[in-house]
Amino acid sequence: PLLSVYADMSECCKEYASSERSMLELVFAPCSKLAGSDIDWIGRPDEEIVQAVMGELERLFPSEIAADGSKAKVLKHAIVKTPRSVYAAIPGRNKFRPSQATPVGNFTLAGDFTYQKFLGSMEGAVLSGKLAAEVVAD
Repeated sequence: PLLSVYADMSECCKEYASSERSMLELVFAPCSKLAGSDIDWIGRPDEEIVQAVMGELERLFPSEIAADGSKAKVLKHAIVKTPRSVYAAIPGRNKFRPSQATPVGNFTLAGDFTYQKFLGSMEGAVLSGKLAAEVVAD
């Protein structure tokens, strides 16, 4: 899969709410060979990235999206390339991520670097905070 995180902003942010259209925010990762991708997406033209994303969205949502544009249509897009936004998720790396619980009394860790199911990201940081709160509550 190309998309590690996606959100329909029209469902979760009232300023984008619309009954006629959606605004999607997508994270395309891994995006370079260093991060584990077969393709160096950072160096690819925006139109090629849009086509690849549409193909992935068609696979995920076949009743709503067709890569050929016959269903939902892209009205506009913006590609933001941030090459070092997440760490390279290579096999075996997760064993080095610390747990939220520590052997030190009253000391709990939270952050996207800790052990949780997402890459280093805002979503990972939020989930880690929830897991840390569970440790404190127990």
